[in-house]
Amino acid sequence: MNRDHSFLDSISGTVGALLVGLGLIGGAAALVVAETPNGARDVRAYEAAPRCLAAPSTRAECRWTGEFTVSDIYLNHYMRDKNSSAVLISAHGARWNTFYGNTGPVLDHLDEGDRVTGTIWRGRLTEITAKGAVQETTRAPADMRARSFEAALFLVPSGLLITVACVWRLLRRRGDPTRGMEATVFAGIALPFLGLFCAALVGALLELLSLSIDEIVWPFAAVLLPAAILAVSIRRDLKEPAYHRVDLTHVRGTSTPRRSATRGGRGFFQRRGRR
Repeated sequence: MNRDHSFLDSISGTVGALLVGLGLIGGAAALVVAETPNGARDVRAYEAAPRCLAAPSTRAECRWTGEFTVSDIYLNHYMRDKNSSAVLISAHGARWNTFYGNTGPVLDHLDEGDRVTGTIWRGRLTEITAKGAVQETTRAPADMRARSFEAALFLVPSGLLITVACVWRLLRRRGDPTRGMEATVFAGIALPFLGLFCAALVGALLELLSLSIDEIVWPFAAVLLPAAILAVSIRRDLKEPAYHRVDLTHVRGTSTPRRSATRGGRGFFQRRGRR
């Protein structure tokens, strides 16, 4: 039985995949280098901004706080691609549409008509405060260094796996690619999607169970780690050529099945006969 062909069968396909892997690594490195010097500039400016003496009429570098009435609260517990939101109405009747990356710790304890303290900086409503708790809006300044490192952690492992598999294949050009090569490339391609799935799953569990990230990381790892070990132990034969098949016919005088690398000629289960 012939194996299915993959792009690792050709030099051009392998080189193309290698360039993709190197591109992922290089792109992540360029992002980190670009954001590291000034990635926290807005955060530092926000923290150092003085209090405004009066409500600013235009964008200002100072921070102004005022009372707002809450209305039109929308809490998103399930869909990770849509933010929770609320409309804040100032004492002068101005309406501020605000959005939040999560439901707590303030928004999920508010009702229609409740009062909160909002902070405005550079014309953006950046955070709300109520009952001693503070919650940032999506307009709050973010540390882009942390986000660039998150992107690097997302891209670099995938790029490394693809690169290693392609270099492995180029160094071993004779014969067919092994299962290990093909599995490594597949893992590199699937890793970003697995990361997105795990992030969505953890986020949903945090929302549904009202847990902190510290409380859920270890139970989550306790489930995934044994599953990964089991998967690796099942696929211990990954270094064998992809066309190998197990010949279930026992060799005379032993009880151990032998392996056959034959792709044609004798039948798959044909017993070795005497000459």
